[in-house]
Amino acid sequence: MEEPLQRSGSWWQRNRLHVAIFTIALCIFAATSADRVIRQSAGPHFVYLADAFLHGQLHNHEKAPNNNDWIHYEGKQYVSFPPVPAVCMLPFVAVFGIHFNDVVFTLFFAALNVLLMFLVLQMLVREKLSGMSVKDNLWLCALFGFGTVHYSCSVLGEVWFTAQVMGVSFTLLYILFATRARRPLLAGLFLALAFDTRVNLAFTAGYFVLQLFFPRKEDDSFAAGGTKDILYKFGLFLAPILVVGIAQMIMNYVRFHNAFEFGHSYLSGPAGGRIKEHGLFAYHYFEWNLRSLLLRLPVLTGKFPFIGYNADGMSIFLTTPLFAGLFWPRAKPWLYPILWATAIPALLVPLFYQNSGYVQFGYRFALDITPYLVMLLSVGRIPMNRKTKALIIAGILVNLAGAVAFKRTGPI
Repeated sequence: MEEPLQRSGSWWQRNRLHVAIFTIALCIFAATSADRVIRQSAGPHFVYLADAFLHGQLHNHEKAPNNNDWIHYEGKQYVSFPPVPAVCMLPFVAVFGIHFNDVVFTLFFAALNVLLMFLVLQMLVREKLSGMSVKDNLWLCALFGFGTVHYSCSVLGEVWFTAQVMGVSFTLLYILFATRARRPLLAGLFLALAFDTRVNLAFTAGYFVLQLFFPRKEDDSFAAGGTKDILYKFGLFLAPILVVGIAQMIMNYVRFHNAFEFGHSYLSGPAGGRIKEHGLFAYHYFEWNLRSLLLRLPVLTGKFPFIGYNADGMSIFLTTPLFAGLFWPRAKPWLYPILWATAIPALLVPLFYQNSGYVQFGYRFALDITPYLVMLLSVGRIPMNRKTKALIIAGILVNLAGAVAFKRTGPI
């Protein structure tokens, strides 16, 4: 097995691969985004929320540019999406105003995700949970960044996709600090930022909690503390979660007189009709969402290229064929069941949600757990042979087509 990375020498020698990963990823995302990078997206909700914060209020200061997923309540207009991305945009909106380019903003987080995924994979090697070489991990990074729905979610901006991409950023940072429960305060902070970007990511708390309360001693670098130490770490982990959670509940109550109401219950249009009839979450939606995740196929058209995408989604095994390898691992170290126990609850929540992710290429809600799926491939010791590389390339080609065509030639 190769040495994971050089740890001595100058800063540039230690980090040139990291810089290259980020830079190349950013250039690919920007090139794919193409003309979109020169203007604000069609869903700049977070820009308007940041502008509202800068004016000392929770409702929009400026009228929304369209009627897509804005909330009207008691004569005021609101953004119902969790506010962390808007908070991150505050300094930029303060400088550039209400027309700040959320597309470019999202591209930087997308490129950061590719780098963070590489750092996570290298960490698994150092922890002796993975036998992958640096080159193998670069292949898996290419899979993650460009061979999954991460690609199409990264190049548009728009509130739904910016939230997905940034949720992954905070998730990857959470994973880096939560592994072996070594940095509980930072793990709790980034989990809090993740779920206040994408609420269902709160259900990934098990990644830290399971490692804290059921530690494993696989080598001399880790030794579990006693009960007092475990409870202390758990307290550090909970502290930022409680702070962010309480702040969000206060924000919800001030806006909608209900601490647990983000505003989505007041959506209008087809979504509003479904919510009134069945609720925001219900078993009624499960079959629809499960079909979008596992079974939905591309659609045939009468003109070139004779195949299109369905805005309700497409099977995860078509957008990322290598994920079929998740079910035949060559190894199952102690982290393997923890990764599944983390991913499944976070995915179950969207499966009962009133929306399959429409409009999308692939099943975009799967992006919430994609870092854990890539980690499963790594700890499961998937062989990086010609077949694996061919499947990675196939996924990249599918998602390249999706990233280019998404909202340009469809949906159909």
